[in-house]
Amino acid sequence: MTEHATDDGGSDYDDHDGHHGPSGWRYWLYTTDHEIIGIIYLWNALFFFAVGGLAALVFRTELALSPANAILNSAGYNSLLTLHGLTMVFFVIPPLTGAFQNYLIPHWVGAEEMAYPRWNALGAWSITAGGLLLWLPLFTNALGLTGLPANGGWFQYPPLTTMLNSSGIDAEIVGLTLLLGGGSIPGGINFFVTVVNERRPDLGWFDIPMACWAIGIITPALGFYTFPWVVTALNLNFLERALEMTFYNARTGGAPLLYQWIWWTFGHPEVYILVIPGMGIAMEIIGRFSERPIFGNKWVIVSFVTLSLFSAGVWAHHMFTTGLGASRYAFMVFSMVIALTFSLYLFSALATMYKGRVHLTTPMLFSIGLLVGLVYSGMEGLQLGQPALDQKLHSTYFVVGHFHFTLFMVGVMGLLAGVYYWYPLITGRMYNSLAGKYHAVTTLGGLPLLFFLMARLGELGMMRRYATYTYMPELQFWHILTTGAAFFVASGQLVFFVNMLWSLRYGEQVDNPWEDVLSGQNMPSPEWDGFPHHAPTPENVYDDIPDDAVDVDLDDDSGTVVSDGGVGVNLGGDNDE
Repeated sequence: MTEHATDDGGSDYDDHDGHHGPSGWRYWLYTTDHEIIGIIYLWNALFFFAVGGLAALVFRTELALSPANAILNSAGYNSLLTLHGLTMVFFVIPPLTGAFQNYLIPHWVGAEEMAYPRWNALGAWSITAGGLLLWLPLFTNALGLTGLPANGGWFQYPPLTTMLNSSGIDAEIVGLTLLLGGGSIPGGINFFVTVVNERRPDLGWFDIPMACWAIGIITPALGFYTFPWVVTALNLNFLERALEMTFYNARTGGAPLLYQWIWWTFGHPEVYILVIPGMGIAMEIIGRFSERPIFGNKWVIVSFVTLSLFSAGVWAHHMFTTGLGASRYAFMVFSMVIALTFSLYLFSALATMYKGRVHLTTPMLFSIGLLVGLVYSGMEGLQLGQPALDQKLHSTYFVVGHFHFTLFMVGVMGLLAGVYYWYPLITGRMYNSLAGKYHAVTTLGGLPLLFFLMARLGELGMMRRYATYTYMPELQFWHILTTGAAFFVASGQLVFFVNMLWSLRYGEQVDNPWEDVLSGQNMPSPEWDGFPHHAPTPENVYDDIPDDAVDVDLDDDSGTVVSDGGVGVNLGGDNDE
């Protein structure tokens, strides 16, 4: 137990983290405990997830009501759209990943604390400060105190953003620099060094859980390469706006395409920074709830490494409409090669579930949803990787649907699976499983419908980055359907937030809710079971599912159907039903 100072000058005791420090709100503000900082990351991510989602519902309602502006004017629409994109890309997925990085990496590698605890705390509050700074101009503008919030799109293309007289763009640049420079880059160094230097001597590289490989090694390493690019691009933009220096403005000798070259050198690898964490977490969960070691464990790691390397070589995939000439075909080939790395991952996930006893718990449902999203997103990626087709679809809503399919159906789905899997570990309480299943069903059913409709709008001629569609008023019917699908998905997210908050106070107190489900599979995981730990492989896991099982049999006690080939699908009888 550790002594903590109290407000009255005395002391209290807290046996949670073993660190000296103040109590109450000061403890949360000054703490360097990795578990508490992980929770701060989680609260940041969930708060901005709610804010960004509400913004999307507002402008989706705007599009459904009228081809012209019904609620927002064009500037207001562009501002809300920009804030939504920046929030979801920078202030939702990375902080949600950071929550697991902070809370779980020391548990996975057997370390007492992060390598640089104070850097860790700096990263958490950099997210809060950067996100609030991003949204602050929206409220000050409503009060008539400042100009418009950021309204140049989430990638902030100049010369538009260098010429717009908007304090919100300056706030956005400072906020993102604060997030990336104060949080993401030092945080990535911290996570990477902790795994490499602080892990137990008896823990081999391939004993590290798959989720730890994804979020503790691959993602930070990719961030080391990508984040300096975007910080450079944004700050050159700031210097041009604030000091009238010339980088992007063609009228004064600049090169507008320079920004795109720098931005997409960051932007395409950033997509994989956003999706690899969810992929690693989903693979970990698929192995647990299939009661089988991950098939081709080392090949999954190879797929992550090669995916990261190739992602850094296809930045001009996003610039086919800028007149690249014959060089675009090289980027087309690189884009297609990426599909091979995804194929390794998908094959491993499906092979892991094959002949396994698949428990359809809430985390498992979200993990399976990630696989569905990965297949469809990958097929669309192959289409957009073809220069001729990309030139037709590049400026349409088809790309909006594809981008959302990739980030939400892959990146966010995997992270939500992690929330449901580790929520009992973090809080000591179990959520309402029925509400969790509703969230899974509405998300898995609603998102494909929503993004298919976005793609259909693009095929019909709906342009992205447009505040109105008065040029094609017949698109309103499709916008009404799309907005309806968006509200259906939102109903599941609302249930998710209510469930998490309600369970935090009233949920059943548990130690390990998966113990009964996973008992007997001989697949310990360090965050639940401690050390010594060795990664589950066929050599050290006894598979008790008979290969010659050919009859369908329902075990009333276990609630597991064992079908032809020994494939098991859990229909009930576990703590998540």
